[in-house]
Amino acid sequence: MTTNATIDSKLVRAIADEQLANNVFMIEWLVKAQQQLSLQQRLIDQQQQQISTQQQEIEKLKEERDKLKNRNSKNSSVPHHQTN
Repeated sequence: MTTNATIDSKLVRAIADEQLANNVFMIEWLVKAQQQLSLQQRLIDQQQQQISTQQQEIEKLKEERDKLKNRNSKNSSVPHHQTN
């Protein structure tokens, strides 16, 4: 005949095993989440670099536009045609 102590011991063991399985599951989930966050951070870093490069290009284009805008027949070898 099984004693109450044996039943209690098996129940405690079953609960401990379930908690251990849950902990393993959570650790695996956290590792995967960390991997995804790392990938997303790398993508964000790449996008920030692209934005920075594009901002620099925009500034250069603005400077070129302003130079062309201020050009006239006195400061350019190409006559500037005014539009009416």
